[in-house]
Amino acid sequence: MVDSHPADGGAPLGGVPMHAICGHLLRRAQQVHTAIWTESFGTDLTSPQYAVLTALAAHPRIDQHRLGQLVSLDKSSVADVVARLTDRAWIVREGDPQDARRNVLTLAPGVGATLDRLTSIAQSVQDRLLEIVPMAQRPHLVSGLRQIASLDPRNWAAFVVSPISTLRSDAPGALLRRAQQMHTALWTETFGQTITGPQFAAVQTLAQHPGISQRNLGERAALDKSTAADIIARLARRGWVERENDPFDRRLRLLTLTTTGRETAESTFKPVMQIQERLLEPVPASERERFLEALAVLAYSRNT
Repeated sequence: MVDSHPADGGAPLGGVPMHAICGHLLRRAQQVHTAIWTESFGTDLTSPQYAVLTALAAHPRIDQHRLGQLVSLDKSSVADVVARLTDRAWIVREGDPQDARRNVLTLAPGVGATLDRLTSIAQSVQDRLLEIVPMAQRPHLVSGLRQIASLDPRNWAAFVVSPISTLRSDAPGALLRRAQQMHTALWTETFGQTITGPQFAAVQTLAQHPGISQRNLGERAALDKSTAADIIARLARRGWVERENDPFDRRLRLLTLTTTGRETAESTFKPVMQIQERLLEPVPASERERFLEALAVLAYSRNT
């Protein structure tokens, strides 16, 4: 369903549309990767779960903290993945005989053979992901992602992810996840709980497309239905967004930014661009435009 009278032509915040903002492109591109992964694996195995299994295959009898560093997962995420894989009898957790306070992790017997088959499928996911991007742009995409993924967040004030010192994979899916983590960490350091990246995407989309429906907002801002509904409800409670019935279709609610919403959102734009500058800092200036072009091709390759 599309809007009865979609409104376009509004001015984006700061004059910069969403498709030119690196953090938004990373989130969309990661969604593309997740969609392809789910098409290949269904709900049997997530990408972080696969990363944990391959890390344990290469580094048996490590503890959960070290595992999180190897696969670039924060403490709660790696704990959740390990718990799920343990419940499925894919991972064995046992005490370290040399340190009673420490548990070590290994693959359960027989999982190694299964992992060989899973690796073949995982490689096909990476191949499909890269096939979206024209051949000439692929090196710029992978190089830029790896340079962003190599950012060292140890001195950042807010939520930190582990240094990348052990990450060697050039698999675009792994690099996308890591690069998005870098963006999230920088965003959290800058804004705290004031505004999230998806909330900014919604506000920026409303600035550029006033009078859009909630459904089309979700499509343009790469937000699923429930996330879009939650974000709009929160922004409405803050007095940032007004909702009204579409006179041509009562099933639709049309959204516009209030004056307060627009002014408040405008004040966030400068720090958003500063985040982008910090994120792109490791990418040579001469390569940034080509990297963003390749990332945009991937990010907008499908409705996410």
